[in-house]
Amino acid sequence: MGLIVMKFGGTSVGAAERIRQSAELVREAARESAVVVVVSALSGVTDAIVKALHAARNGSSSEVEARCRELDARHEAVIAELFAPAAREAASAAARAGVARLGEVCSGVLQLRTSTPQVHDMALSLGEEVSAQLCALYLAQLGLACDYVDAARVVVTDDRFGEAAPDLDATRRKARQVLLPLLDSGRVPVVTGYRGATATGQLTTLGRGGSDYSATLLGAAIGADEVWIWTDVDGVLTADPRVCPNAATLAEITFGEAVELSYYGAKVIHQRAIRPCMEAGIPVWIKNSFQPDAAGTRITTTGQAGSSPVKAVTAVTRASLVTLSTRWDVHFAEVFGRLLLRLAHEHVDVLFTTQSSSENALGLVLRERDTDVVVHAIKRLFRTELKHGVLNPIGVERDVAVVAVLGQAMKGVPGILARLFGAIARRNVSVIAVAQGASELNICFAVPSASAGDVVQAVHEEFFGSKQDALVETGAARAAAGTLFT
Repeated sequence: MGLIVMKFGGTSVGAAERIRQSAELVREAARESAVVVVVSALSGVTDAIVKALHAARNGSSSEVEARCRELDARHEAVIAELFAPAAREAASAAARAGVARLGEVCSGVLQLRTSTPQVHDMALSLGEEVSAQLCALYLAQLGLACDYVDAARVVVTDDRFGEAAPDLDATRRKARQVLLPLLDSGRVPVVTGYRGATATGQLTTLGRGGSDYSATLLGAAIGADEVWIWTDVDGVLTADPRVCPNAATLAEITFGEAVELSYYGAKVIHQRAIRPCMEAGIPVWIKNSFQPDAAGTRITTTGQAGSSPVKAVTAVTRASLVTLSTRWDVHFAEVFGRLLLRLAHEHVDVLFTTQSSSENALGLVLRERDTDVVVHAIKRLFRTELKHGVLNPIGVERDVAVVAVLGQAMKGVPGILARLFGAIARRNVSVIAVAQGASELNICFAVPSASAGDVVQAVHEEFFGSKQDALVETGAARAAAGTLFT
């Protein structure tokens, strides 16, 4: 008998039918294994909470009330379809209590016409709170011994509200105190995703990939055998199926490949969320709750080799190139160092960098949303150097896409670059900038954004052709996998 953490995303608990399906998956797994369940809010609920908070900051009490009524109606519709009359009142009371707390938070914001990240965190995870309670009550209705567990009792974080960092040692102690006794007694804990609390009990949220992060944190904390992420796609694909119709689901990838895929546009599992299981060596599955018989993708330490050294091709379609250059008599290393420190302070992720051989020019390839932040940071940081011509005017090239070719098996294989750029040249596309990671796990290059689709198709055809490797499976829900990519 093993121990599994099963996480269900918003679409997997987005309606009564979806909660039924997810509950069946839990009940089936619980026949053979100990199970911890982690759930997201019902799809759309967090967005409605954000809109309510925004309305409160703008002083619109009528819109706040409308959003709260909308949430009440959404939950009540699910409850009416899901629960027998005897259990309906308890479910309704839990849902109403969560929405009432949202109203209380918004009332305070209405009075002040402002809010803080701490106030936001008090409200944003209320959707997970309601969802977890409803799922626990429904599992109990099915006859499964289970308990609702507020993650604030288990997941300990710092006080960086909005994107809190977990304290794994403290979380391990709490999780073992709270969850292991329930598991030992044969019960299924149903835990709120996305949420944690500081050591002093202040509610926090885990930021991007928050509910997945909750699942992997708890998996690592209690020593789970596997973590299963249930979503609405069959797994990790070789490319965006909207661009490459013959893209297929990979049977197995490494943690390193998953991190790179996440960083370069594939919404598989956020790179922060994968790390607890990566460090603990706990396999993570990406599975489709809409197609539970699909094999899914397994993420492990070693992965599984295929006939192609390339595992996947992905793209960040909204990027830019910012170029900074100095006079010949200036030592560029100092400039480079100061700039990187500033970017770290601004919490900007650079997709990749290029540097001239003479070391007087640096190119930063960034996500489009970070471009203005970086340009303004450079202007502030190097105000004097720009004014006196020590630094040349900042160059900005927009409408850029970054294509990443990924695969741990590429390391040491000759001819990869020749095949890659030969395929691009045949599409008559000019490469703006290129970089290869020191680990040889990925090759990244920038192209005009208008050419991104052609380039991804060309690279995918070069390494996968029209027939898929034996280690990939075409999923019935492949068309839905477009949500995996940006």
